Amino acid sequence: MHRLQSLCLAALLGTMACQSESTSFSAAAPSTPMAKQASTAARTPRFLRPAPNAPTIATPAVSFYAKRGVTRQVLMLYHAPPGETDSTVFVRFKVGAKSLLARPNGSRIAPGDSVRITLTLVDPDALIVDFQPAGLRFDPREPAELRMSFAETDPDVSGDGTVNRQDTRLTRMLKIWREETVTAPWMTLPSDLFIGAHEVEAPVAGFTRYVVAY
Repeated sequence: MHRLQSLCLAALLGTMACQSESTSFSAAAPSTPMAKQASTAARTPRFLRPAPNAPTIATPAVSFYAKRGVTRQVLMLYHAPPGETDSTVFVRFKVGAKSLLARPNGSRIAPGDSVRITLTLVDPDALIVDFQPAGLRFDPREPAELRMSFAETDPDVSGDGTVNRQDTRLTRMLKIWREETVTAPWMTLPSDLFIGAHEVEAPVAGFTRYVVAY
């Protein structure tokens, strides 16, 4: 009789353990889809907006010749404020002497060869800049450098009508994002944020569309 009671007790405890494991598994299962949703949301940029009194871009389209073996850069500038001569640099793009790697057709760029590069502001409301020629590649060991300013954007980053700590927090989340095509998802680039200068910098391996966002 004592042995039978022990067996029954063991069976009961085993059943309870199985039920406990089943309950724990069921409760944890929904966390996987939530993680995927969070990852997807992280790839959706929230664009900055020009400040209400921001000057317009003076050079919405600029071109220059990058040359293999020579360091060159191009600037996209705002108009100078009324009564002032200095203007804010919106985009600074630098191609190092060893950065150029291959043309869009895949052919290697030899020392001394040049490539015409054009930057165009394609969305003045979201401050998106398109870089051409599409498919131009830079050496990943010596990437081109892109620096974009948010000095003339609305300090009310969240858009809630008030400039507060939340806007400071969101500003610290700013990165440079890239969009391969207009139908492709936006992706973040490894970015350096310079709060005091109101700029974000990132290495560029190829051409697409770029924007500062969080």
